[in-house]
Amino acid sequence: MSKTVLVTGASGFIGSHLVKRCLRDGYRVKALVRKGNSRIAALRASGVEVVEGDVRDAGAVDAAVRECELVIHAAALTSDWGPKQEFIDINVGGTRNVCDVSLKHGVGRLVYMSTSDCFDQLTLERIDEQTPYSTNASLYGATKIGGTQEVWSAMRKGLPVSILYPTWVYGPGDRTLFPLLADIIRKRQLFFWSRNAPMSMIYIDNLVDLTMLAATHPAAAGEAFNASDGEAITFEEVCGYIAGAIGAPVPSLHLPFALVRRIAGGMELLYRIVKSVKRPLLTHQAVNVLAARAMIDVSKARRMLGWQSLVPQDEGIRLTLEWLVTLDPSQWKVK
Repeated sequence: MSKTVLVTGASGFIGSHLVKRCLRDGYRVKALVRKGNSRIAALRASGVEVVEGDVRDAGAVDAAVRECELVIHAAALTSDWGPKQEFIDINVGGTRNVCDVSLKHGVGRLVYMSTSDCFDQLTLERIDEQTPYSTNASLYGATKIGGTQEVWSAMRKGLPVSILYPTWVYGPGDRTLFPLLADIIRKRQLFFWSRNAPMSMIYIDNLVDLTMLAATHPAAAGEAFNASDGEAITFEEVCGYIAGAIGAPVPSLHLPFALVRRIAGGMELLYRIVKSVKRPLLTHQAVNVLAARAMIDVSKARRMLGWQSLVPQDEGIRLTLEWLVTLDPSQWKVK
């Protein structure tokens, strides 16, 4: 009889790819998806058992985890803008629910999708899995640190866990990185504030490969792994590729980092005053992340799990841009 896996966040970019991979690998797949989500019918049609609910609802989490040998927790509030309590309730409280119920039902392994935003990528030159968590993390980063600590706490209570720290995840179907950059490049609103800042990314298929190793490899239990393709590219180069694909002028304006930080702070203040649910064009988190200089060391995953990023970065970028240009530009900005 095939093993049963629960994927939280199954309607999202990472989660949907994990669902497809688990089905392909012969798992019986359950998915926890918010009520009314537009992907529920398609998930059910593909053979997934959908539990409608939210990670904040312990009862729904219990129903979803029941009978599962493996849980992949990818649900999170990932924006750089939103109500503080919502970040706390989803990223910390929701993860606590998943951990508690996984312990209750004797889950064989929990794989938690954390983030490289747990670390100080702005001032450090190199980050590995032993790097201390950042004390100046963004709201998103701080609540993901809180969620990660919930997972470590559950491990100490006896739950087998594995944690991943992905960098920017990209690929066809992503609605966060390439589409948003394409939108502001098309509108000639993009400028730079850190020259030749290295940009750490991981192609979705490479992340899925690493996730399945984290879920099944004996050496992954009780361990955390950075997740990045580990190839050198700068933010300017990424924007240049996007501009070329959409037929827009390549951005070239550079402004001082301190000035851009002040502009972002002013925008955030204004948006809070008017209680806007839409994110500002610039936020402190976006400014810091896109000025990051740290090298993300992925040698641990390669050494312990034998993981390799099978899709090279140039191929991943090509595939992503081929998908991007099939969209109407009005669909690029969804956040």
